[in-house]
Amino acid sequence: MRRRFLAFGAMAALAGVALAARARARSRLTEQLVLFIGTQGDQPGQGIFAARLDGRTGQLSPLGLQAEVARPTWLLADPRRALLFAVSELGNAGDREGEVLSFAIDGCRLQSVGRTSSGGGGATHLDLARDGGSLFVANFGGGQAAAIPVAPDGTLGAVQSHAVSFGMGPHRRQTAPHPHGVTLAPGGRFLLVPDMGADRVFVHRYDAATKTLSPATVPFAQLPAGSGPRLALFGRGGRYLYMLTELSAELFVFRWDAGNGTLQQIQSLALDPPGSVEATSAAALVMAASGRFLYASNRATGAIQVYAVSRRTGLLDHVQTVAAGGAKPWAAAISPDGRWLIVANQGSDTVTVFEVDAGDGTLTPMDISIIVPTPTSIAFPAP
Repeated sequence: MRRRFLAFGAMAALAGVALAARARARSRLTEQLVLFIGTQGDQPGQGIFAARLDGRTGQLSPLGLQAEVARPTWLLADPRRALLFAVSELGNAGDREGEVLSFAIDGCRLQSVGRTSSGGGGATHLDLARDGGSLFVANFGGGQAAAIPVAPDGTLGAVQSHAVSFGMGPHRRQTAPHPHGVTLAPGGRFLLVPDMGADRVFVHRYDAATKTLSPATVPFAQLPAGSGPRLALFGRGGRYLYMLTELSAELFVFRWDAGNGTLQQIQSLALDPPGSVEATSAAALVMAASGRFLYASNRATGAIQVYAVSRRTGLLDHVQTVAAGGAKPWAAAISPDGRWLIVANQGSDTVTVFEVDAGDGTLTPMDISIIVPTPTSIAFPAP
């Protein structure tokens, strides 16, 4: 009997050692995080850059150019595979089609595995189906969104389906439709396309079996004239949609009906204070993994604004406004551990770091930055 207890104890001790080793390995992984940075660079030696974030201190270290791509202004990391997707935002004037690219991630290195036409000019934003089998792209210059098949290894097929926008607005930049974002609704049945040129959020049905898009029964939700919808994301639970407008620098909250794909506006908030004389311009929209806090960037004032999200009503309350640490904060992303917000400041060629308070969502500037030419997107690979 004593021998059995000794053997059991030895096995338990070995199991404990193995668990401790795995915990230490996970800790090391979170201590050093790689991130990729998209840019507006279109010259030789420009494209997608990488950096390393120290998860303990927030220190950011540049790792140099990883892929030479013309205007990779938006990056998207696959949450389940070691893949990175990027746009090549060419053709905003309608003179040619943009491209979508895919890369295999090995540490901070990128290996090209796929490249295809985006199906229109000026590819500007991406979203990925939950099963990883379809990639959606907004073509700002072409006036349409598109669905692109993705193979398990990350290779890209030709555009499978288009979703065409229509309409215009009163602003000088609204002479034609300009889809700026693509957001697949929870459940995967609808694709939402904020259109900066048309002042509309278009809603398209998505058939996962055929990878095709078609207009929903109610094809769009109208926003105020001249507002310029830019990006949208769903809150945790999928009941509410949060929309950022570029031209008017406002946040709109919609109640989402997942059954028939319709939106009902329930709130709007201006990023700028009353009486502001600055030219309005908003850019980044980020939700904390907890769903409790929303972050938006104000390019005109060079600030990041923090909002608390009501779990009961979905409504927003302003919490904090903090200087972005650079000019024209174009994009932002939260690290996988939720502790750091990284901001791409396109106007000053800098990427800056903020510590995130998990309790109240507030940001603390870390006085840490690196130089990256015209940064416009931040993406953290899957842990």
